[in-house]
Amino acid sequence: MSRLERPVRGIAPYLTAGDGGLERTLAILSAIDEAGAACVEIGLPFSDPIADGPVLQAAADRALAAGTTFAGVLDLIARFRRASELPVVLMSYANPLLARGWERSAKEIAAAGGDGLLVADLPVEEGRPMAEAAREAGLAPIFFVAPTTSEERLSRAVAMSRGFLYAIGRLGVTGARTEIDAPTQAFLGRVRGRAGSLPIAVGFGLSTREQVAAALFHADLAIVGSALARRIHEAGAAAPAAARDLVRELAKGVPACTPR
Repeated sequence: MSRLERPVRGIAPYLTAGDGGLERTLAILSAIDEAGAACVEIGLPFSDPIADGPVLQAAADRALAAGTTFAGVLDLIARFRRASELPVVLMSYANPLLARGWERSAKEIAAAGGDGLLVADLPVEEGRPMAEAAREAGLAPIFFVAPTTSEERLSRAVAMSRGFLYAIGRLGVTGARTEIDAPTQAFLGRVRGRAGSLPIAVGFGLSTREQVAAALFHADLAIVGSALARRIHEAGAAAPAAARDLVRELAKGVPACTPR
């Protein structure tokens, strides 16, 4: 059974690989695993991360300046996998993967120990080659849906996704505050109605215990990215301990059950 096929529920931290150096990223991965993360999303740094807000854009810039490469990120995943069974989803933009080819990219990510693949700027209408290559390699292809997603596109994203479906809690770039207000609750209810047994992850702006609790009342995973990137950058050499403390702090908001 794939690690993403097991029941997962809780906090899914997002890390930009190489922000502060790959050795620091590896130490942070171990720390958030120790803190009880449900899975982790590792971002491959990219020069034009159009879906990311300023905090994650800055993290990608720092990672690239530190010399982070695709090969280095694969090695990072492999080293982490030797010590952990935490599910790992690689998040990338399309260009670095297309440059290598979908099939080669998927095989290399799976061989390193990755479990899923999420491509931030890949529309579901153009996602079949990625999804087929991912499934063939044993990876879970994951697609986004948003409050503006039509019923037809939502059904297509559900049908093509494995592991979980990523529900964007708000429109715009990452990093802005996300409130699980009535419209967002209605959106998540609509997604749940279509997704069936496929887990749902909510992201884009979660940063507090209360937001995590609200997200997990309606979904299975709460993705925390910008808040963690900010905490890591501010902590410097103490980043692993800071990341562990933040995940533990946010986990206090995990409700006892999720209505399904």
